[in-house]
Amino acid sequence: MNASKFFFILALMGLTLTGCGGDKGAKPEQAPQQTESPMPEAAKEQAGSVPDQNVTGKQKHETVRVFYGTDRNLTGSTRPKEFFGAERANLSLGFCDVSIPKNHQEGKLESPKIWKLEFRENPDKHVVLKSVEPASGSEFVASLRETIQNSIEVEQTPEGKVSTGGEAFIFIHGYNNSFEDAARRTAQIAYDLKFKGAPLMYSWPSQAKGSLWAYKEDARTAQWCEENVTLFVEAIAYESEARKIHLIAHSMGNRVLSRALKNISQKLVASGETQPLFNEVILTAPDIDAQIFKDSIAPHIVQTANRFTIYSSSDDLALKASRVANSFWHQRLGEGGSYLTVFPKYKQINVVDASDIDTNLFALGHSYHADNVSVLGDVKQVFQGVPVSKRGLRSLLENLAWKFQSKRSLLGRAIRGTFR
Repeated sequence: MNASKFFFILALMGLTLTGCGGDKGAKPEQAPQQTESPMPEAAKEQAGSVPDQNVTGKQKHETVRVFYGTDRNLTGSTRPKEFFGAERANLSLGFCDVSIPKNHQEGKLESPKIWKLEFRENPDKHVVLKSVEPASGSEFVASLRETIQNSIEVEQTPEGKVSTGGEAFIFIHGYNNSFEDAARRTAQIAYDLKFKGAPLMYSWPSQAKGSLWAYKEDARTAQWCEENVTLFVEAIAYESEARKIHLIAHSMGNRVLSRALKNISQKLVASGETQPLFNEVILTAPDIDAQIFKDSIAPHIVQTANRFTIYSSSDDLALKASRVANSFWHQRLGEGGSYLTVFPKYKQINVVDASDIDTNLFALGHSYHADNVSVLGDVKQVFQGVPVSKRGLRSLLENLAWKFQSKRSLLGRAIRGTFR
């Protein structure tokens, strides 16, 4: 796919080369950048983490630039966290900047805590969505390519020069997530992985509400946005010029990504292309019917990437609730333990059981992909192409699955056990 075809696709989705966003059928206009604090030019030059500096030099945070695609509606708000709503709209593109405090703890999404007498966000202490800047298709692609190119490093090894960096990953969030939630999480993942390249996210219009009605509505929307996500992910694959492209989906976002990959697979077959578009695809805590994925999805998407990694857990309380909401007997792909789903037909699909890893006792155990240092470390090795057998995991079912070594305290196991 060349650049002209990419821009033609953007035009078909209701975009112009001078602006983006808006309702279907209406000519969108460029929305002004919204920011909560001045953004130094040095931080705008490239994505990844770059130090913020001002005339006083007292800022204690770095900034991660995240490239985004979204089909959420523009609200008209001047506040970055309220810039996009939960209504369906055309696909729009842009950049957002997220602060990471210099005392950031790996796996944490630092936020104001009332018990610390913190009543407002502070970029020097918290992970904050600082700005949102819509961009035209041409601006988006040019900046993305520049960021990826600038991240390439050449290292001298005994075997010769080796290039690193120059990569991209796309994160697709799950149920009950706002645009702000997705941006903060994408930035945190990129920062904690020390990712060399461009972090991207696709934010579909989740209701960002924790109710059964919102869950059902999110499920319908996850299906509605299928074509938009397909076009966005496919365009990044062809137009970013990245050396490697990885995909990460969480929870219900796996339904979104699975449909997109199935569409892309059909296009690859029709065109006769045999080369996978993506390097690593990571499905974390997938809230998707396990049998449907195994029978109707996996056979059609395995040719789209070099390798797939599925993280599952028997301690995921959110997926236990999802099973009830989905007629109880419909097992979820993200369930681990005795419910672990394996794929003996496909050697490129690795299943990793994250049951019994250390998690917050009062959390749902659903976000271990980004808030557990062991899992983050494994994701980093996945991106580096390290074989699953070389990552310090324990073999299960004669190498059909793998498991993290348990690091949970006896108290943690006892408390978690009461919820099983």
